Parts: sequence; C-alpha cells; structure tokens
Amino acid sequence: MAGKKIPQNLDCKSESHDKHMCYIISQGYHLSNPDEYDALVKDAEFKCRHCGRRAKSLDNLCEPFRL
Repeated sequence: MAGKKIPQNLDCKSESHDKHMCYIISQGYHLSNPDEYDALVKDAEFKCRHCGRRAKSLDNLCEPFRL
C-alpha cells in the first residue's frame, strides 16, 4: 500500500469535509499524527455509509449512521 493514495469522497459538499475520515486519511494524517488519529476512532460510535470508515464523532464522516 506504500505510495498508493487513498481516495476520499469527492462528492461530499460539507464545508467541514477536511475533518472527515476519508479526507484526513487521504492526506496521511493517520501516519503523521497517530495519537490524534487514534483518538478520533477509539470507541467509534458511527460508521460512514459512503466509505465504511468508523469514528467516535459523526462530525468526522460524510454520511454517518450510529453503530
């Protein structure tokens, strides 16, 4: 997976898309800030209908639903 860019949801129109998991992972945030990333996903309560990623807060997903 090294060198492979992880896609984000380009159809998301949210003004806070830069806080969504698909965006921050596509930017390598999970690699450069592992502790902060872990805090976003620890005890995840929501999952994104678009990409399947999970997060503690619905604010970090494009199309969240409660787990």
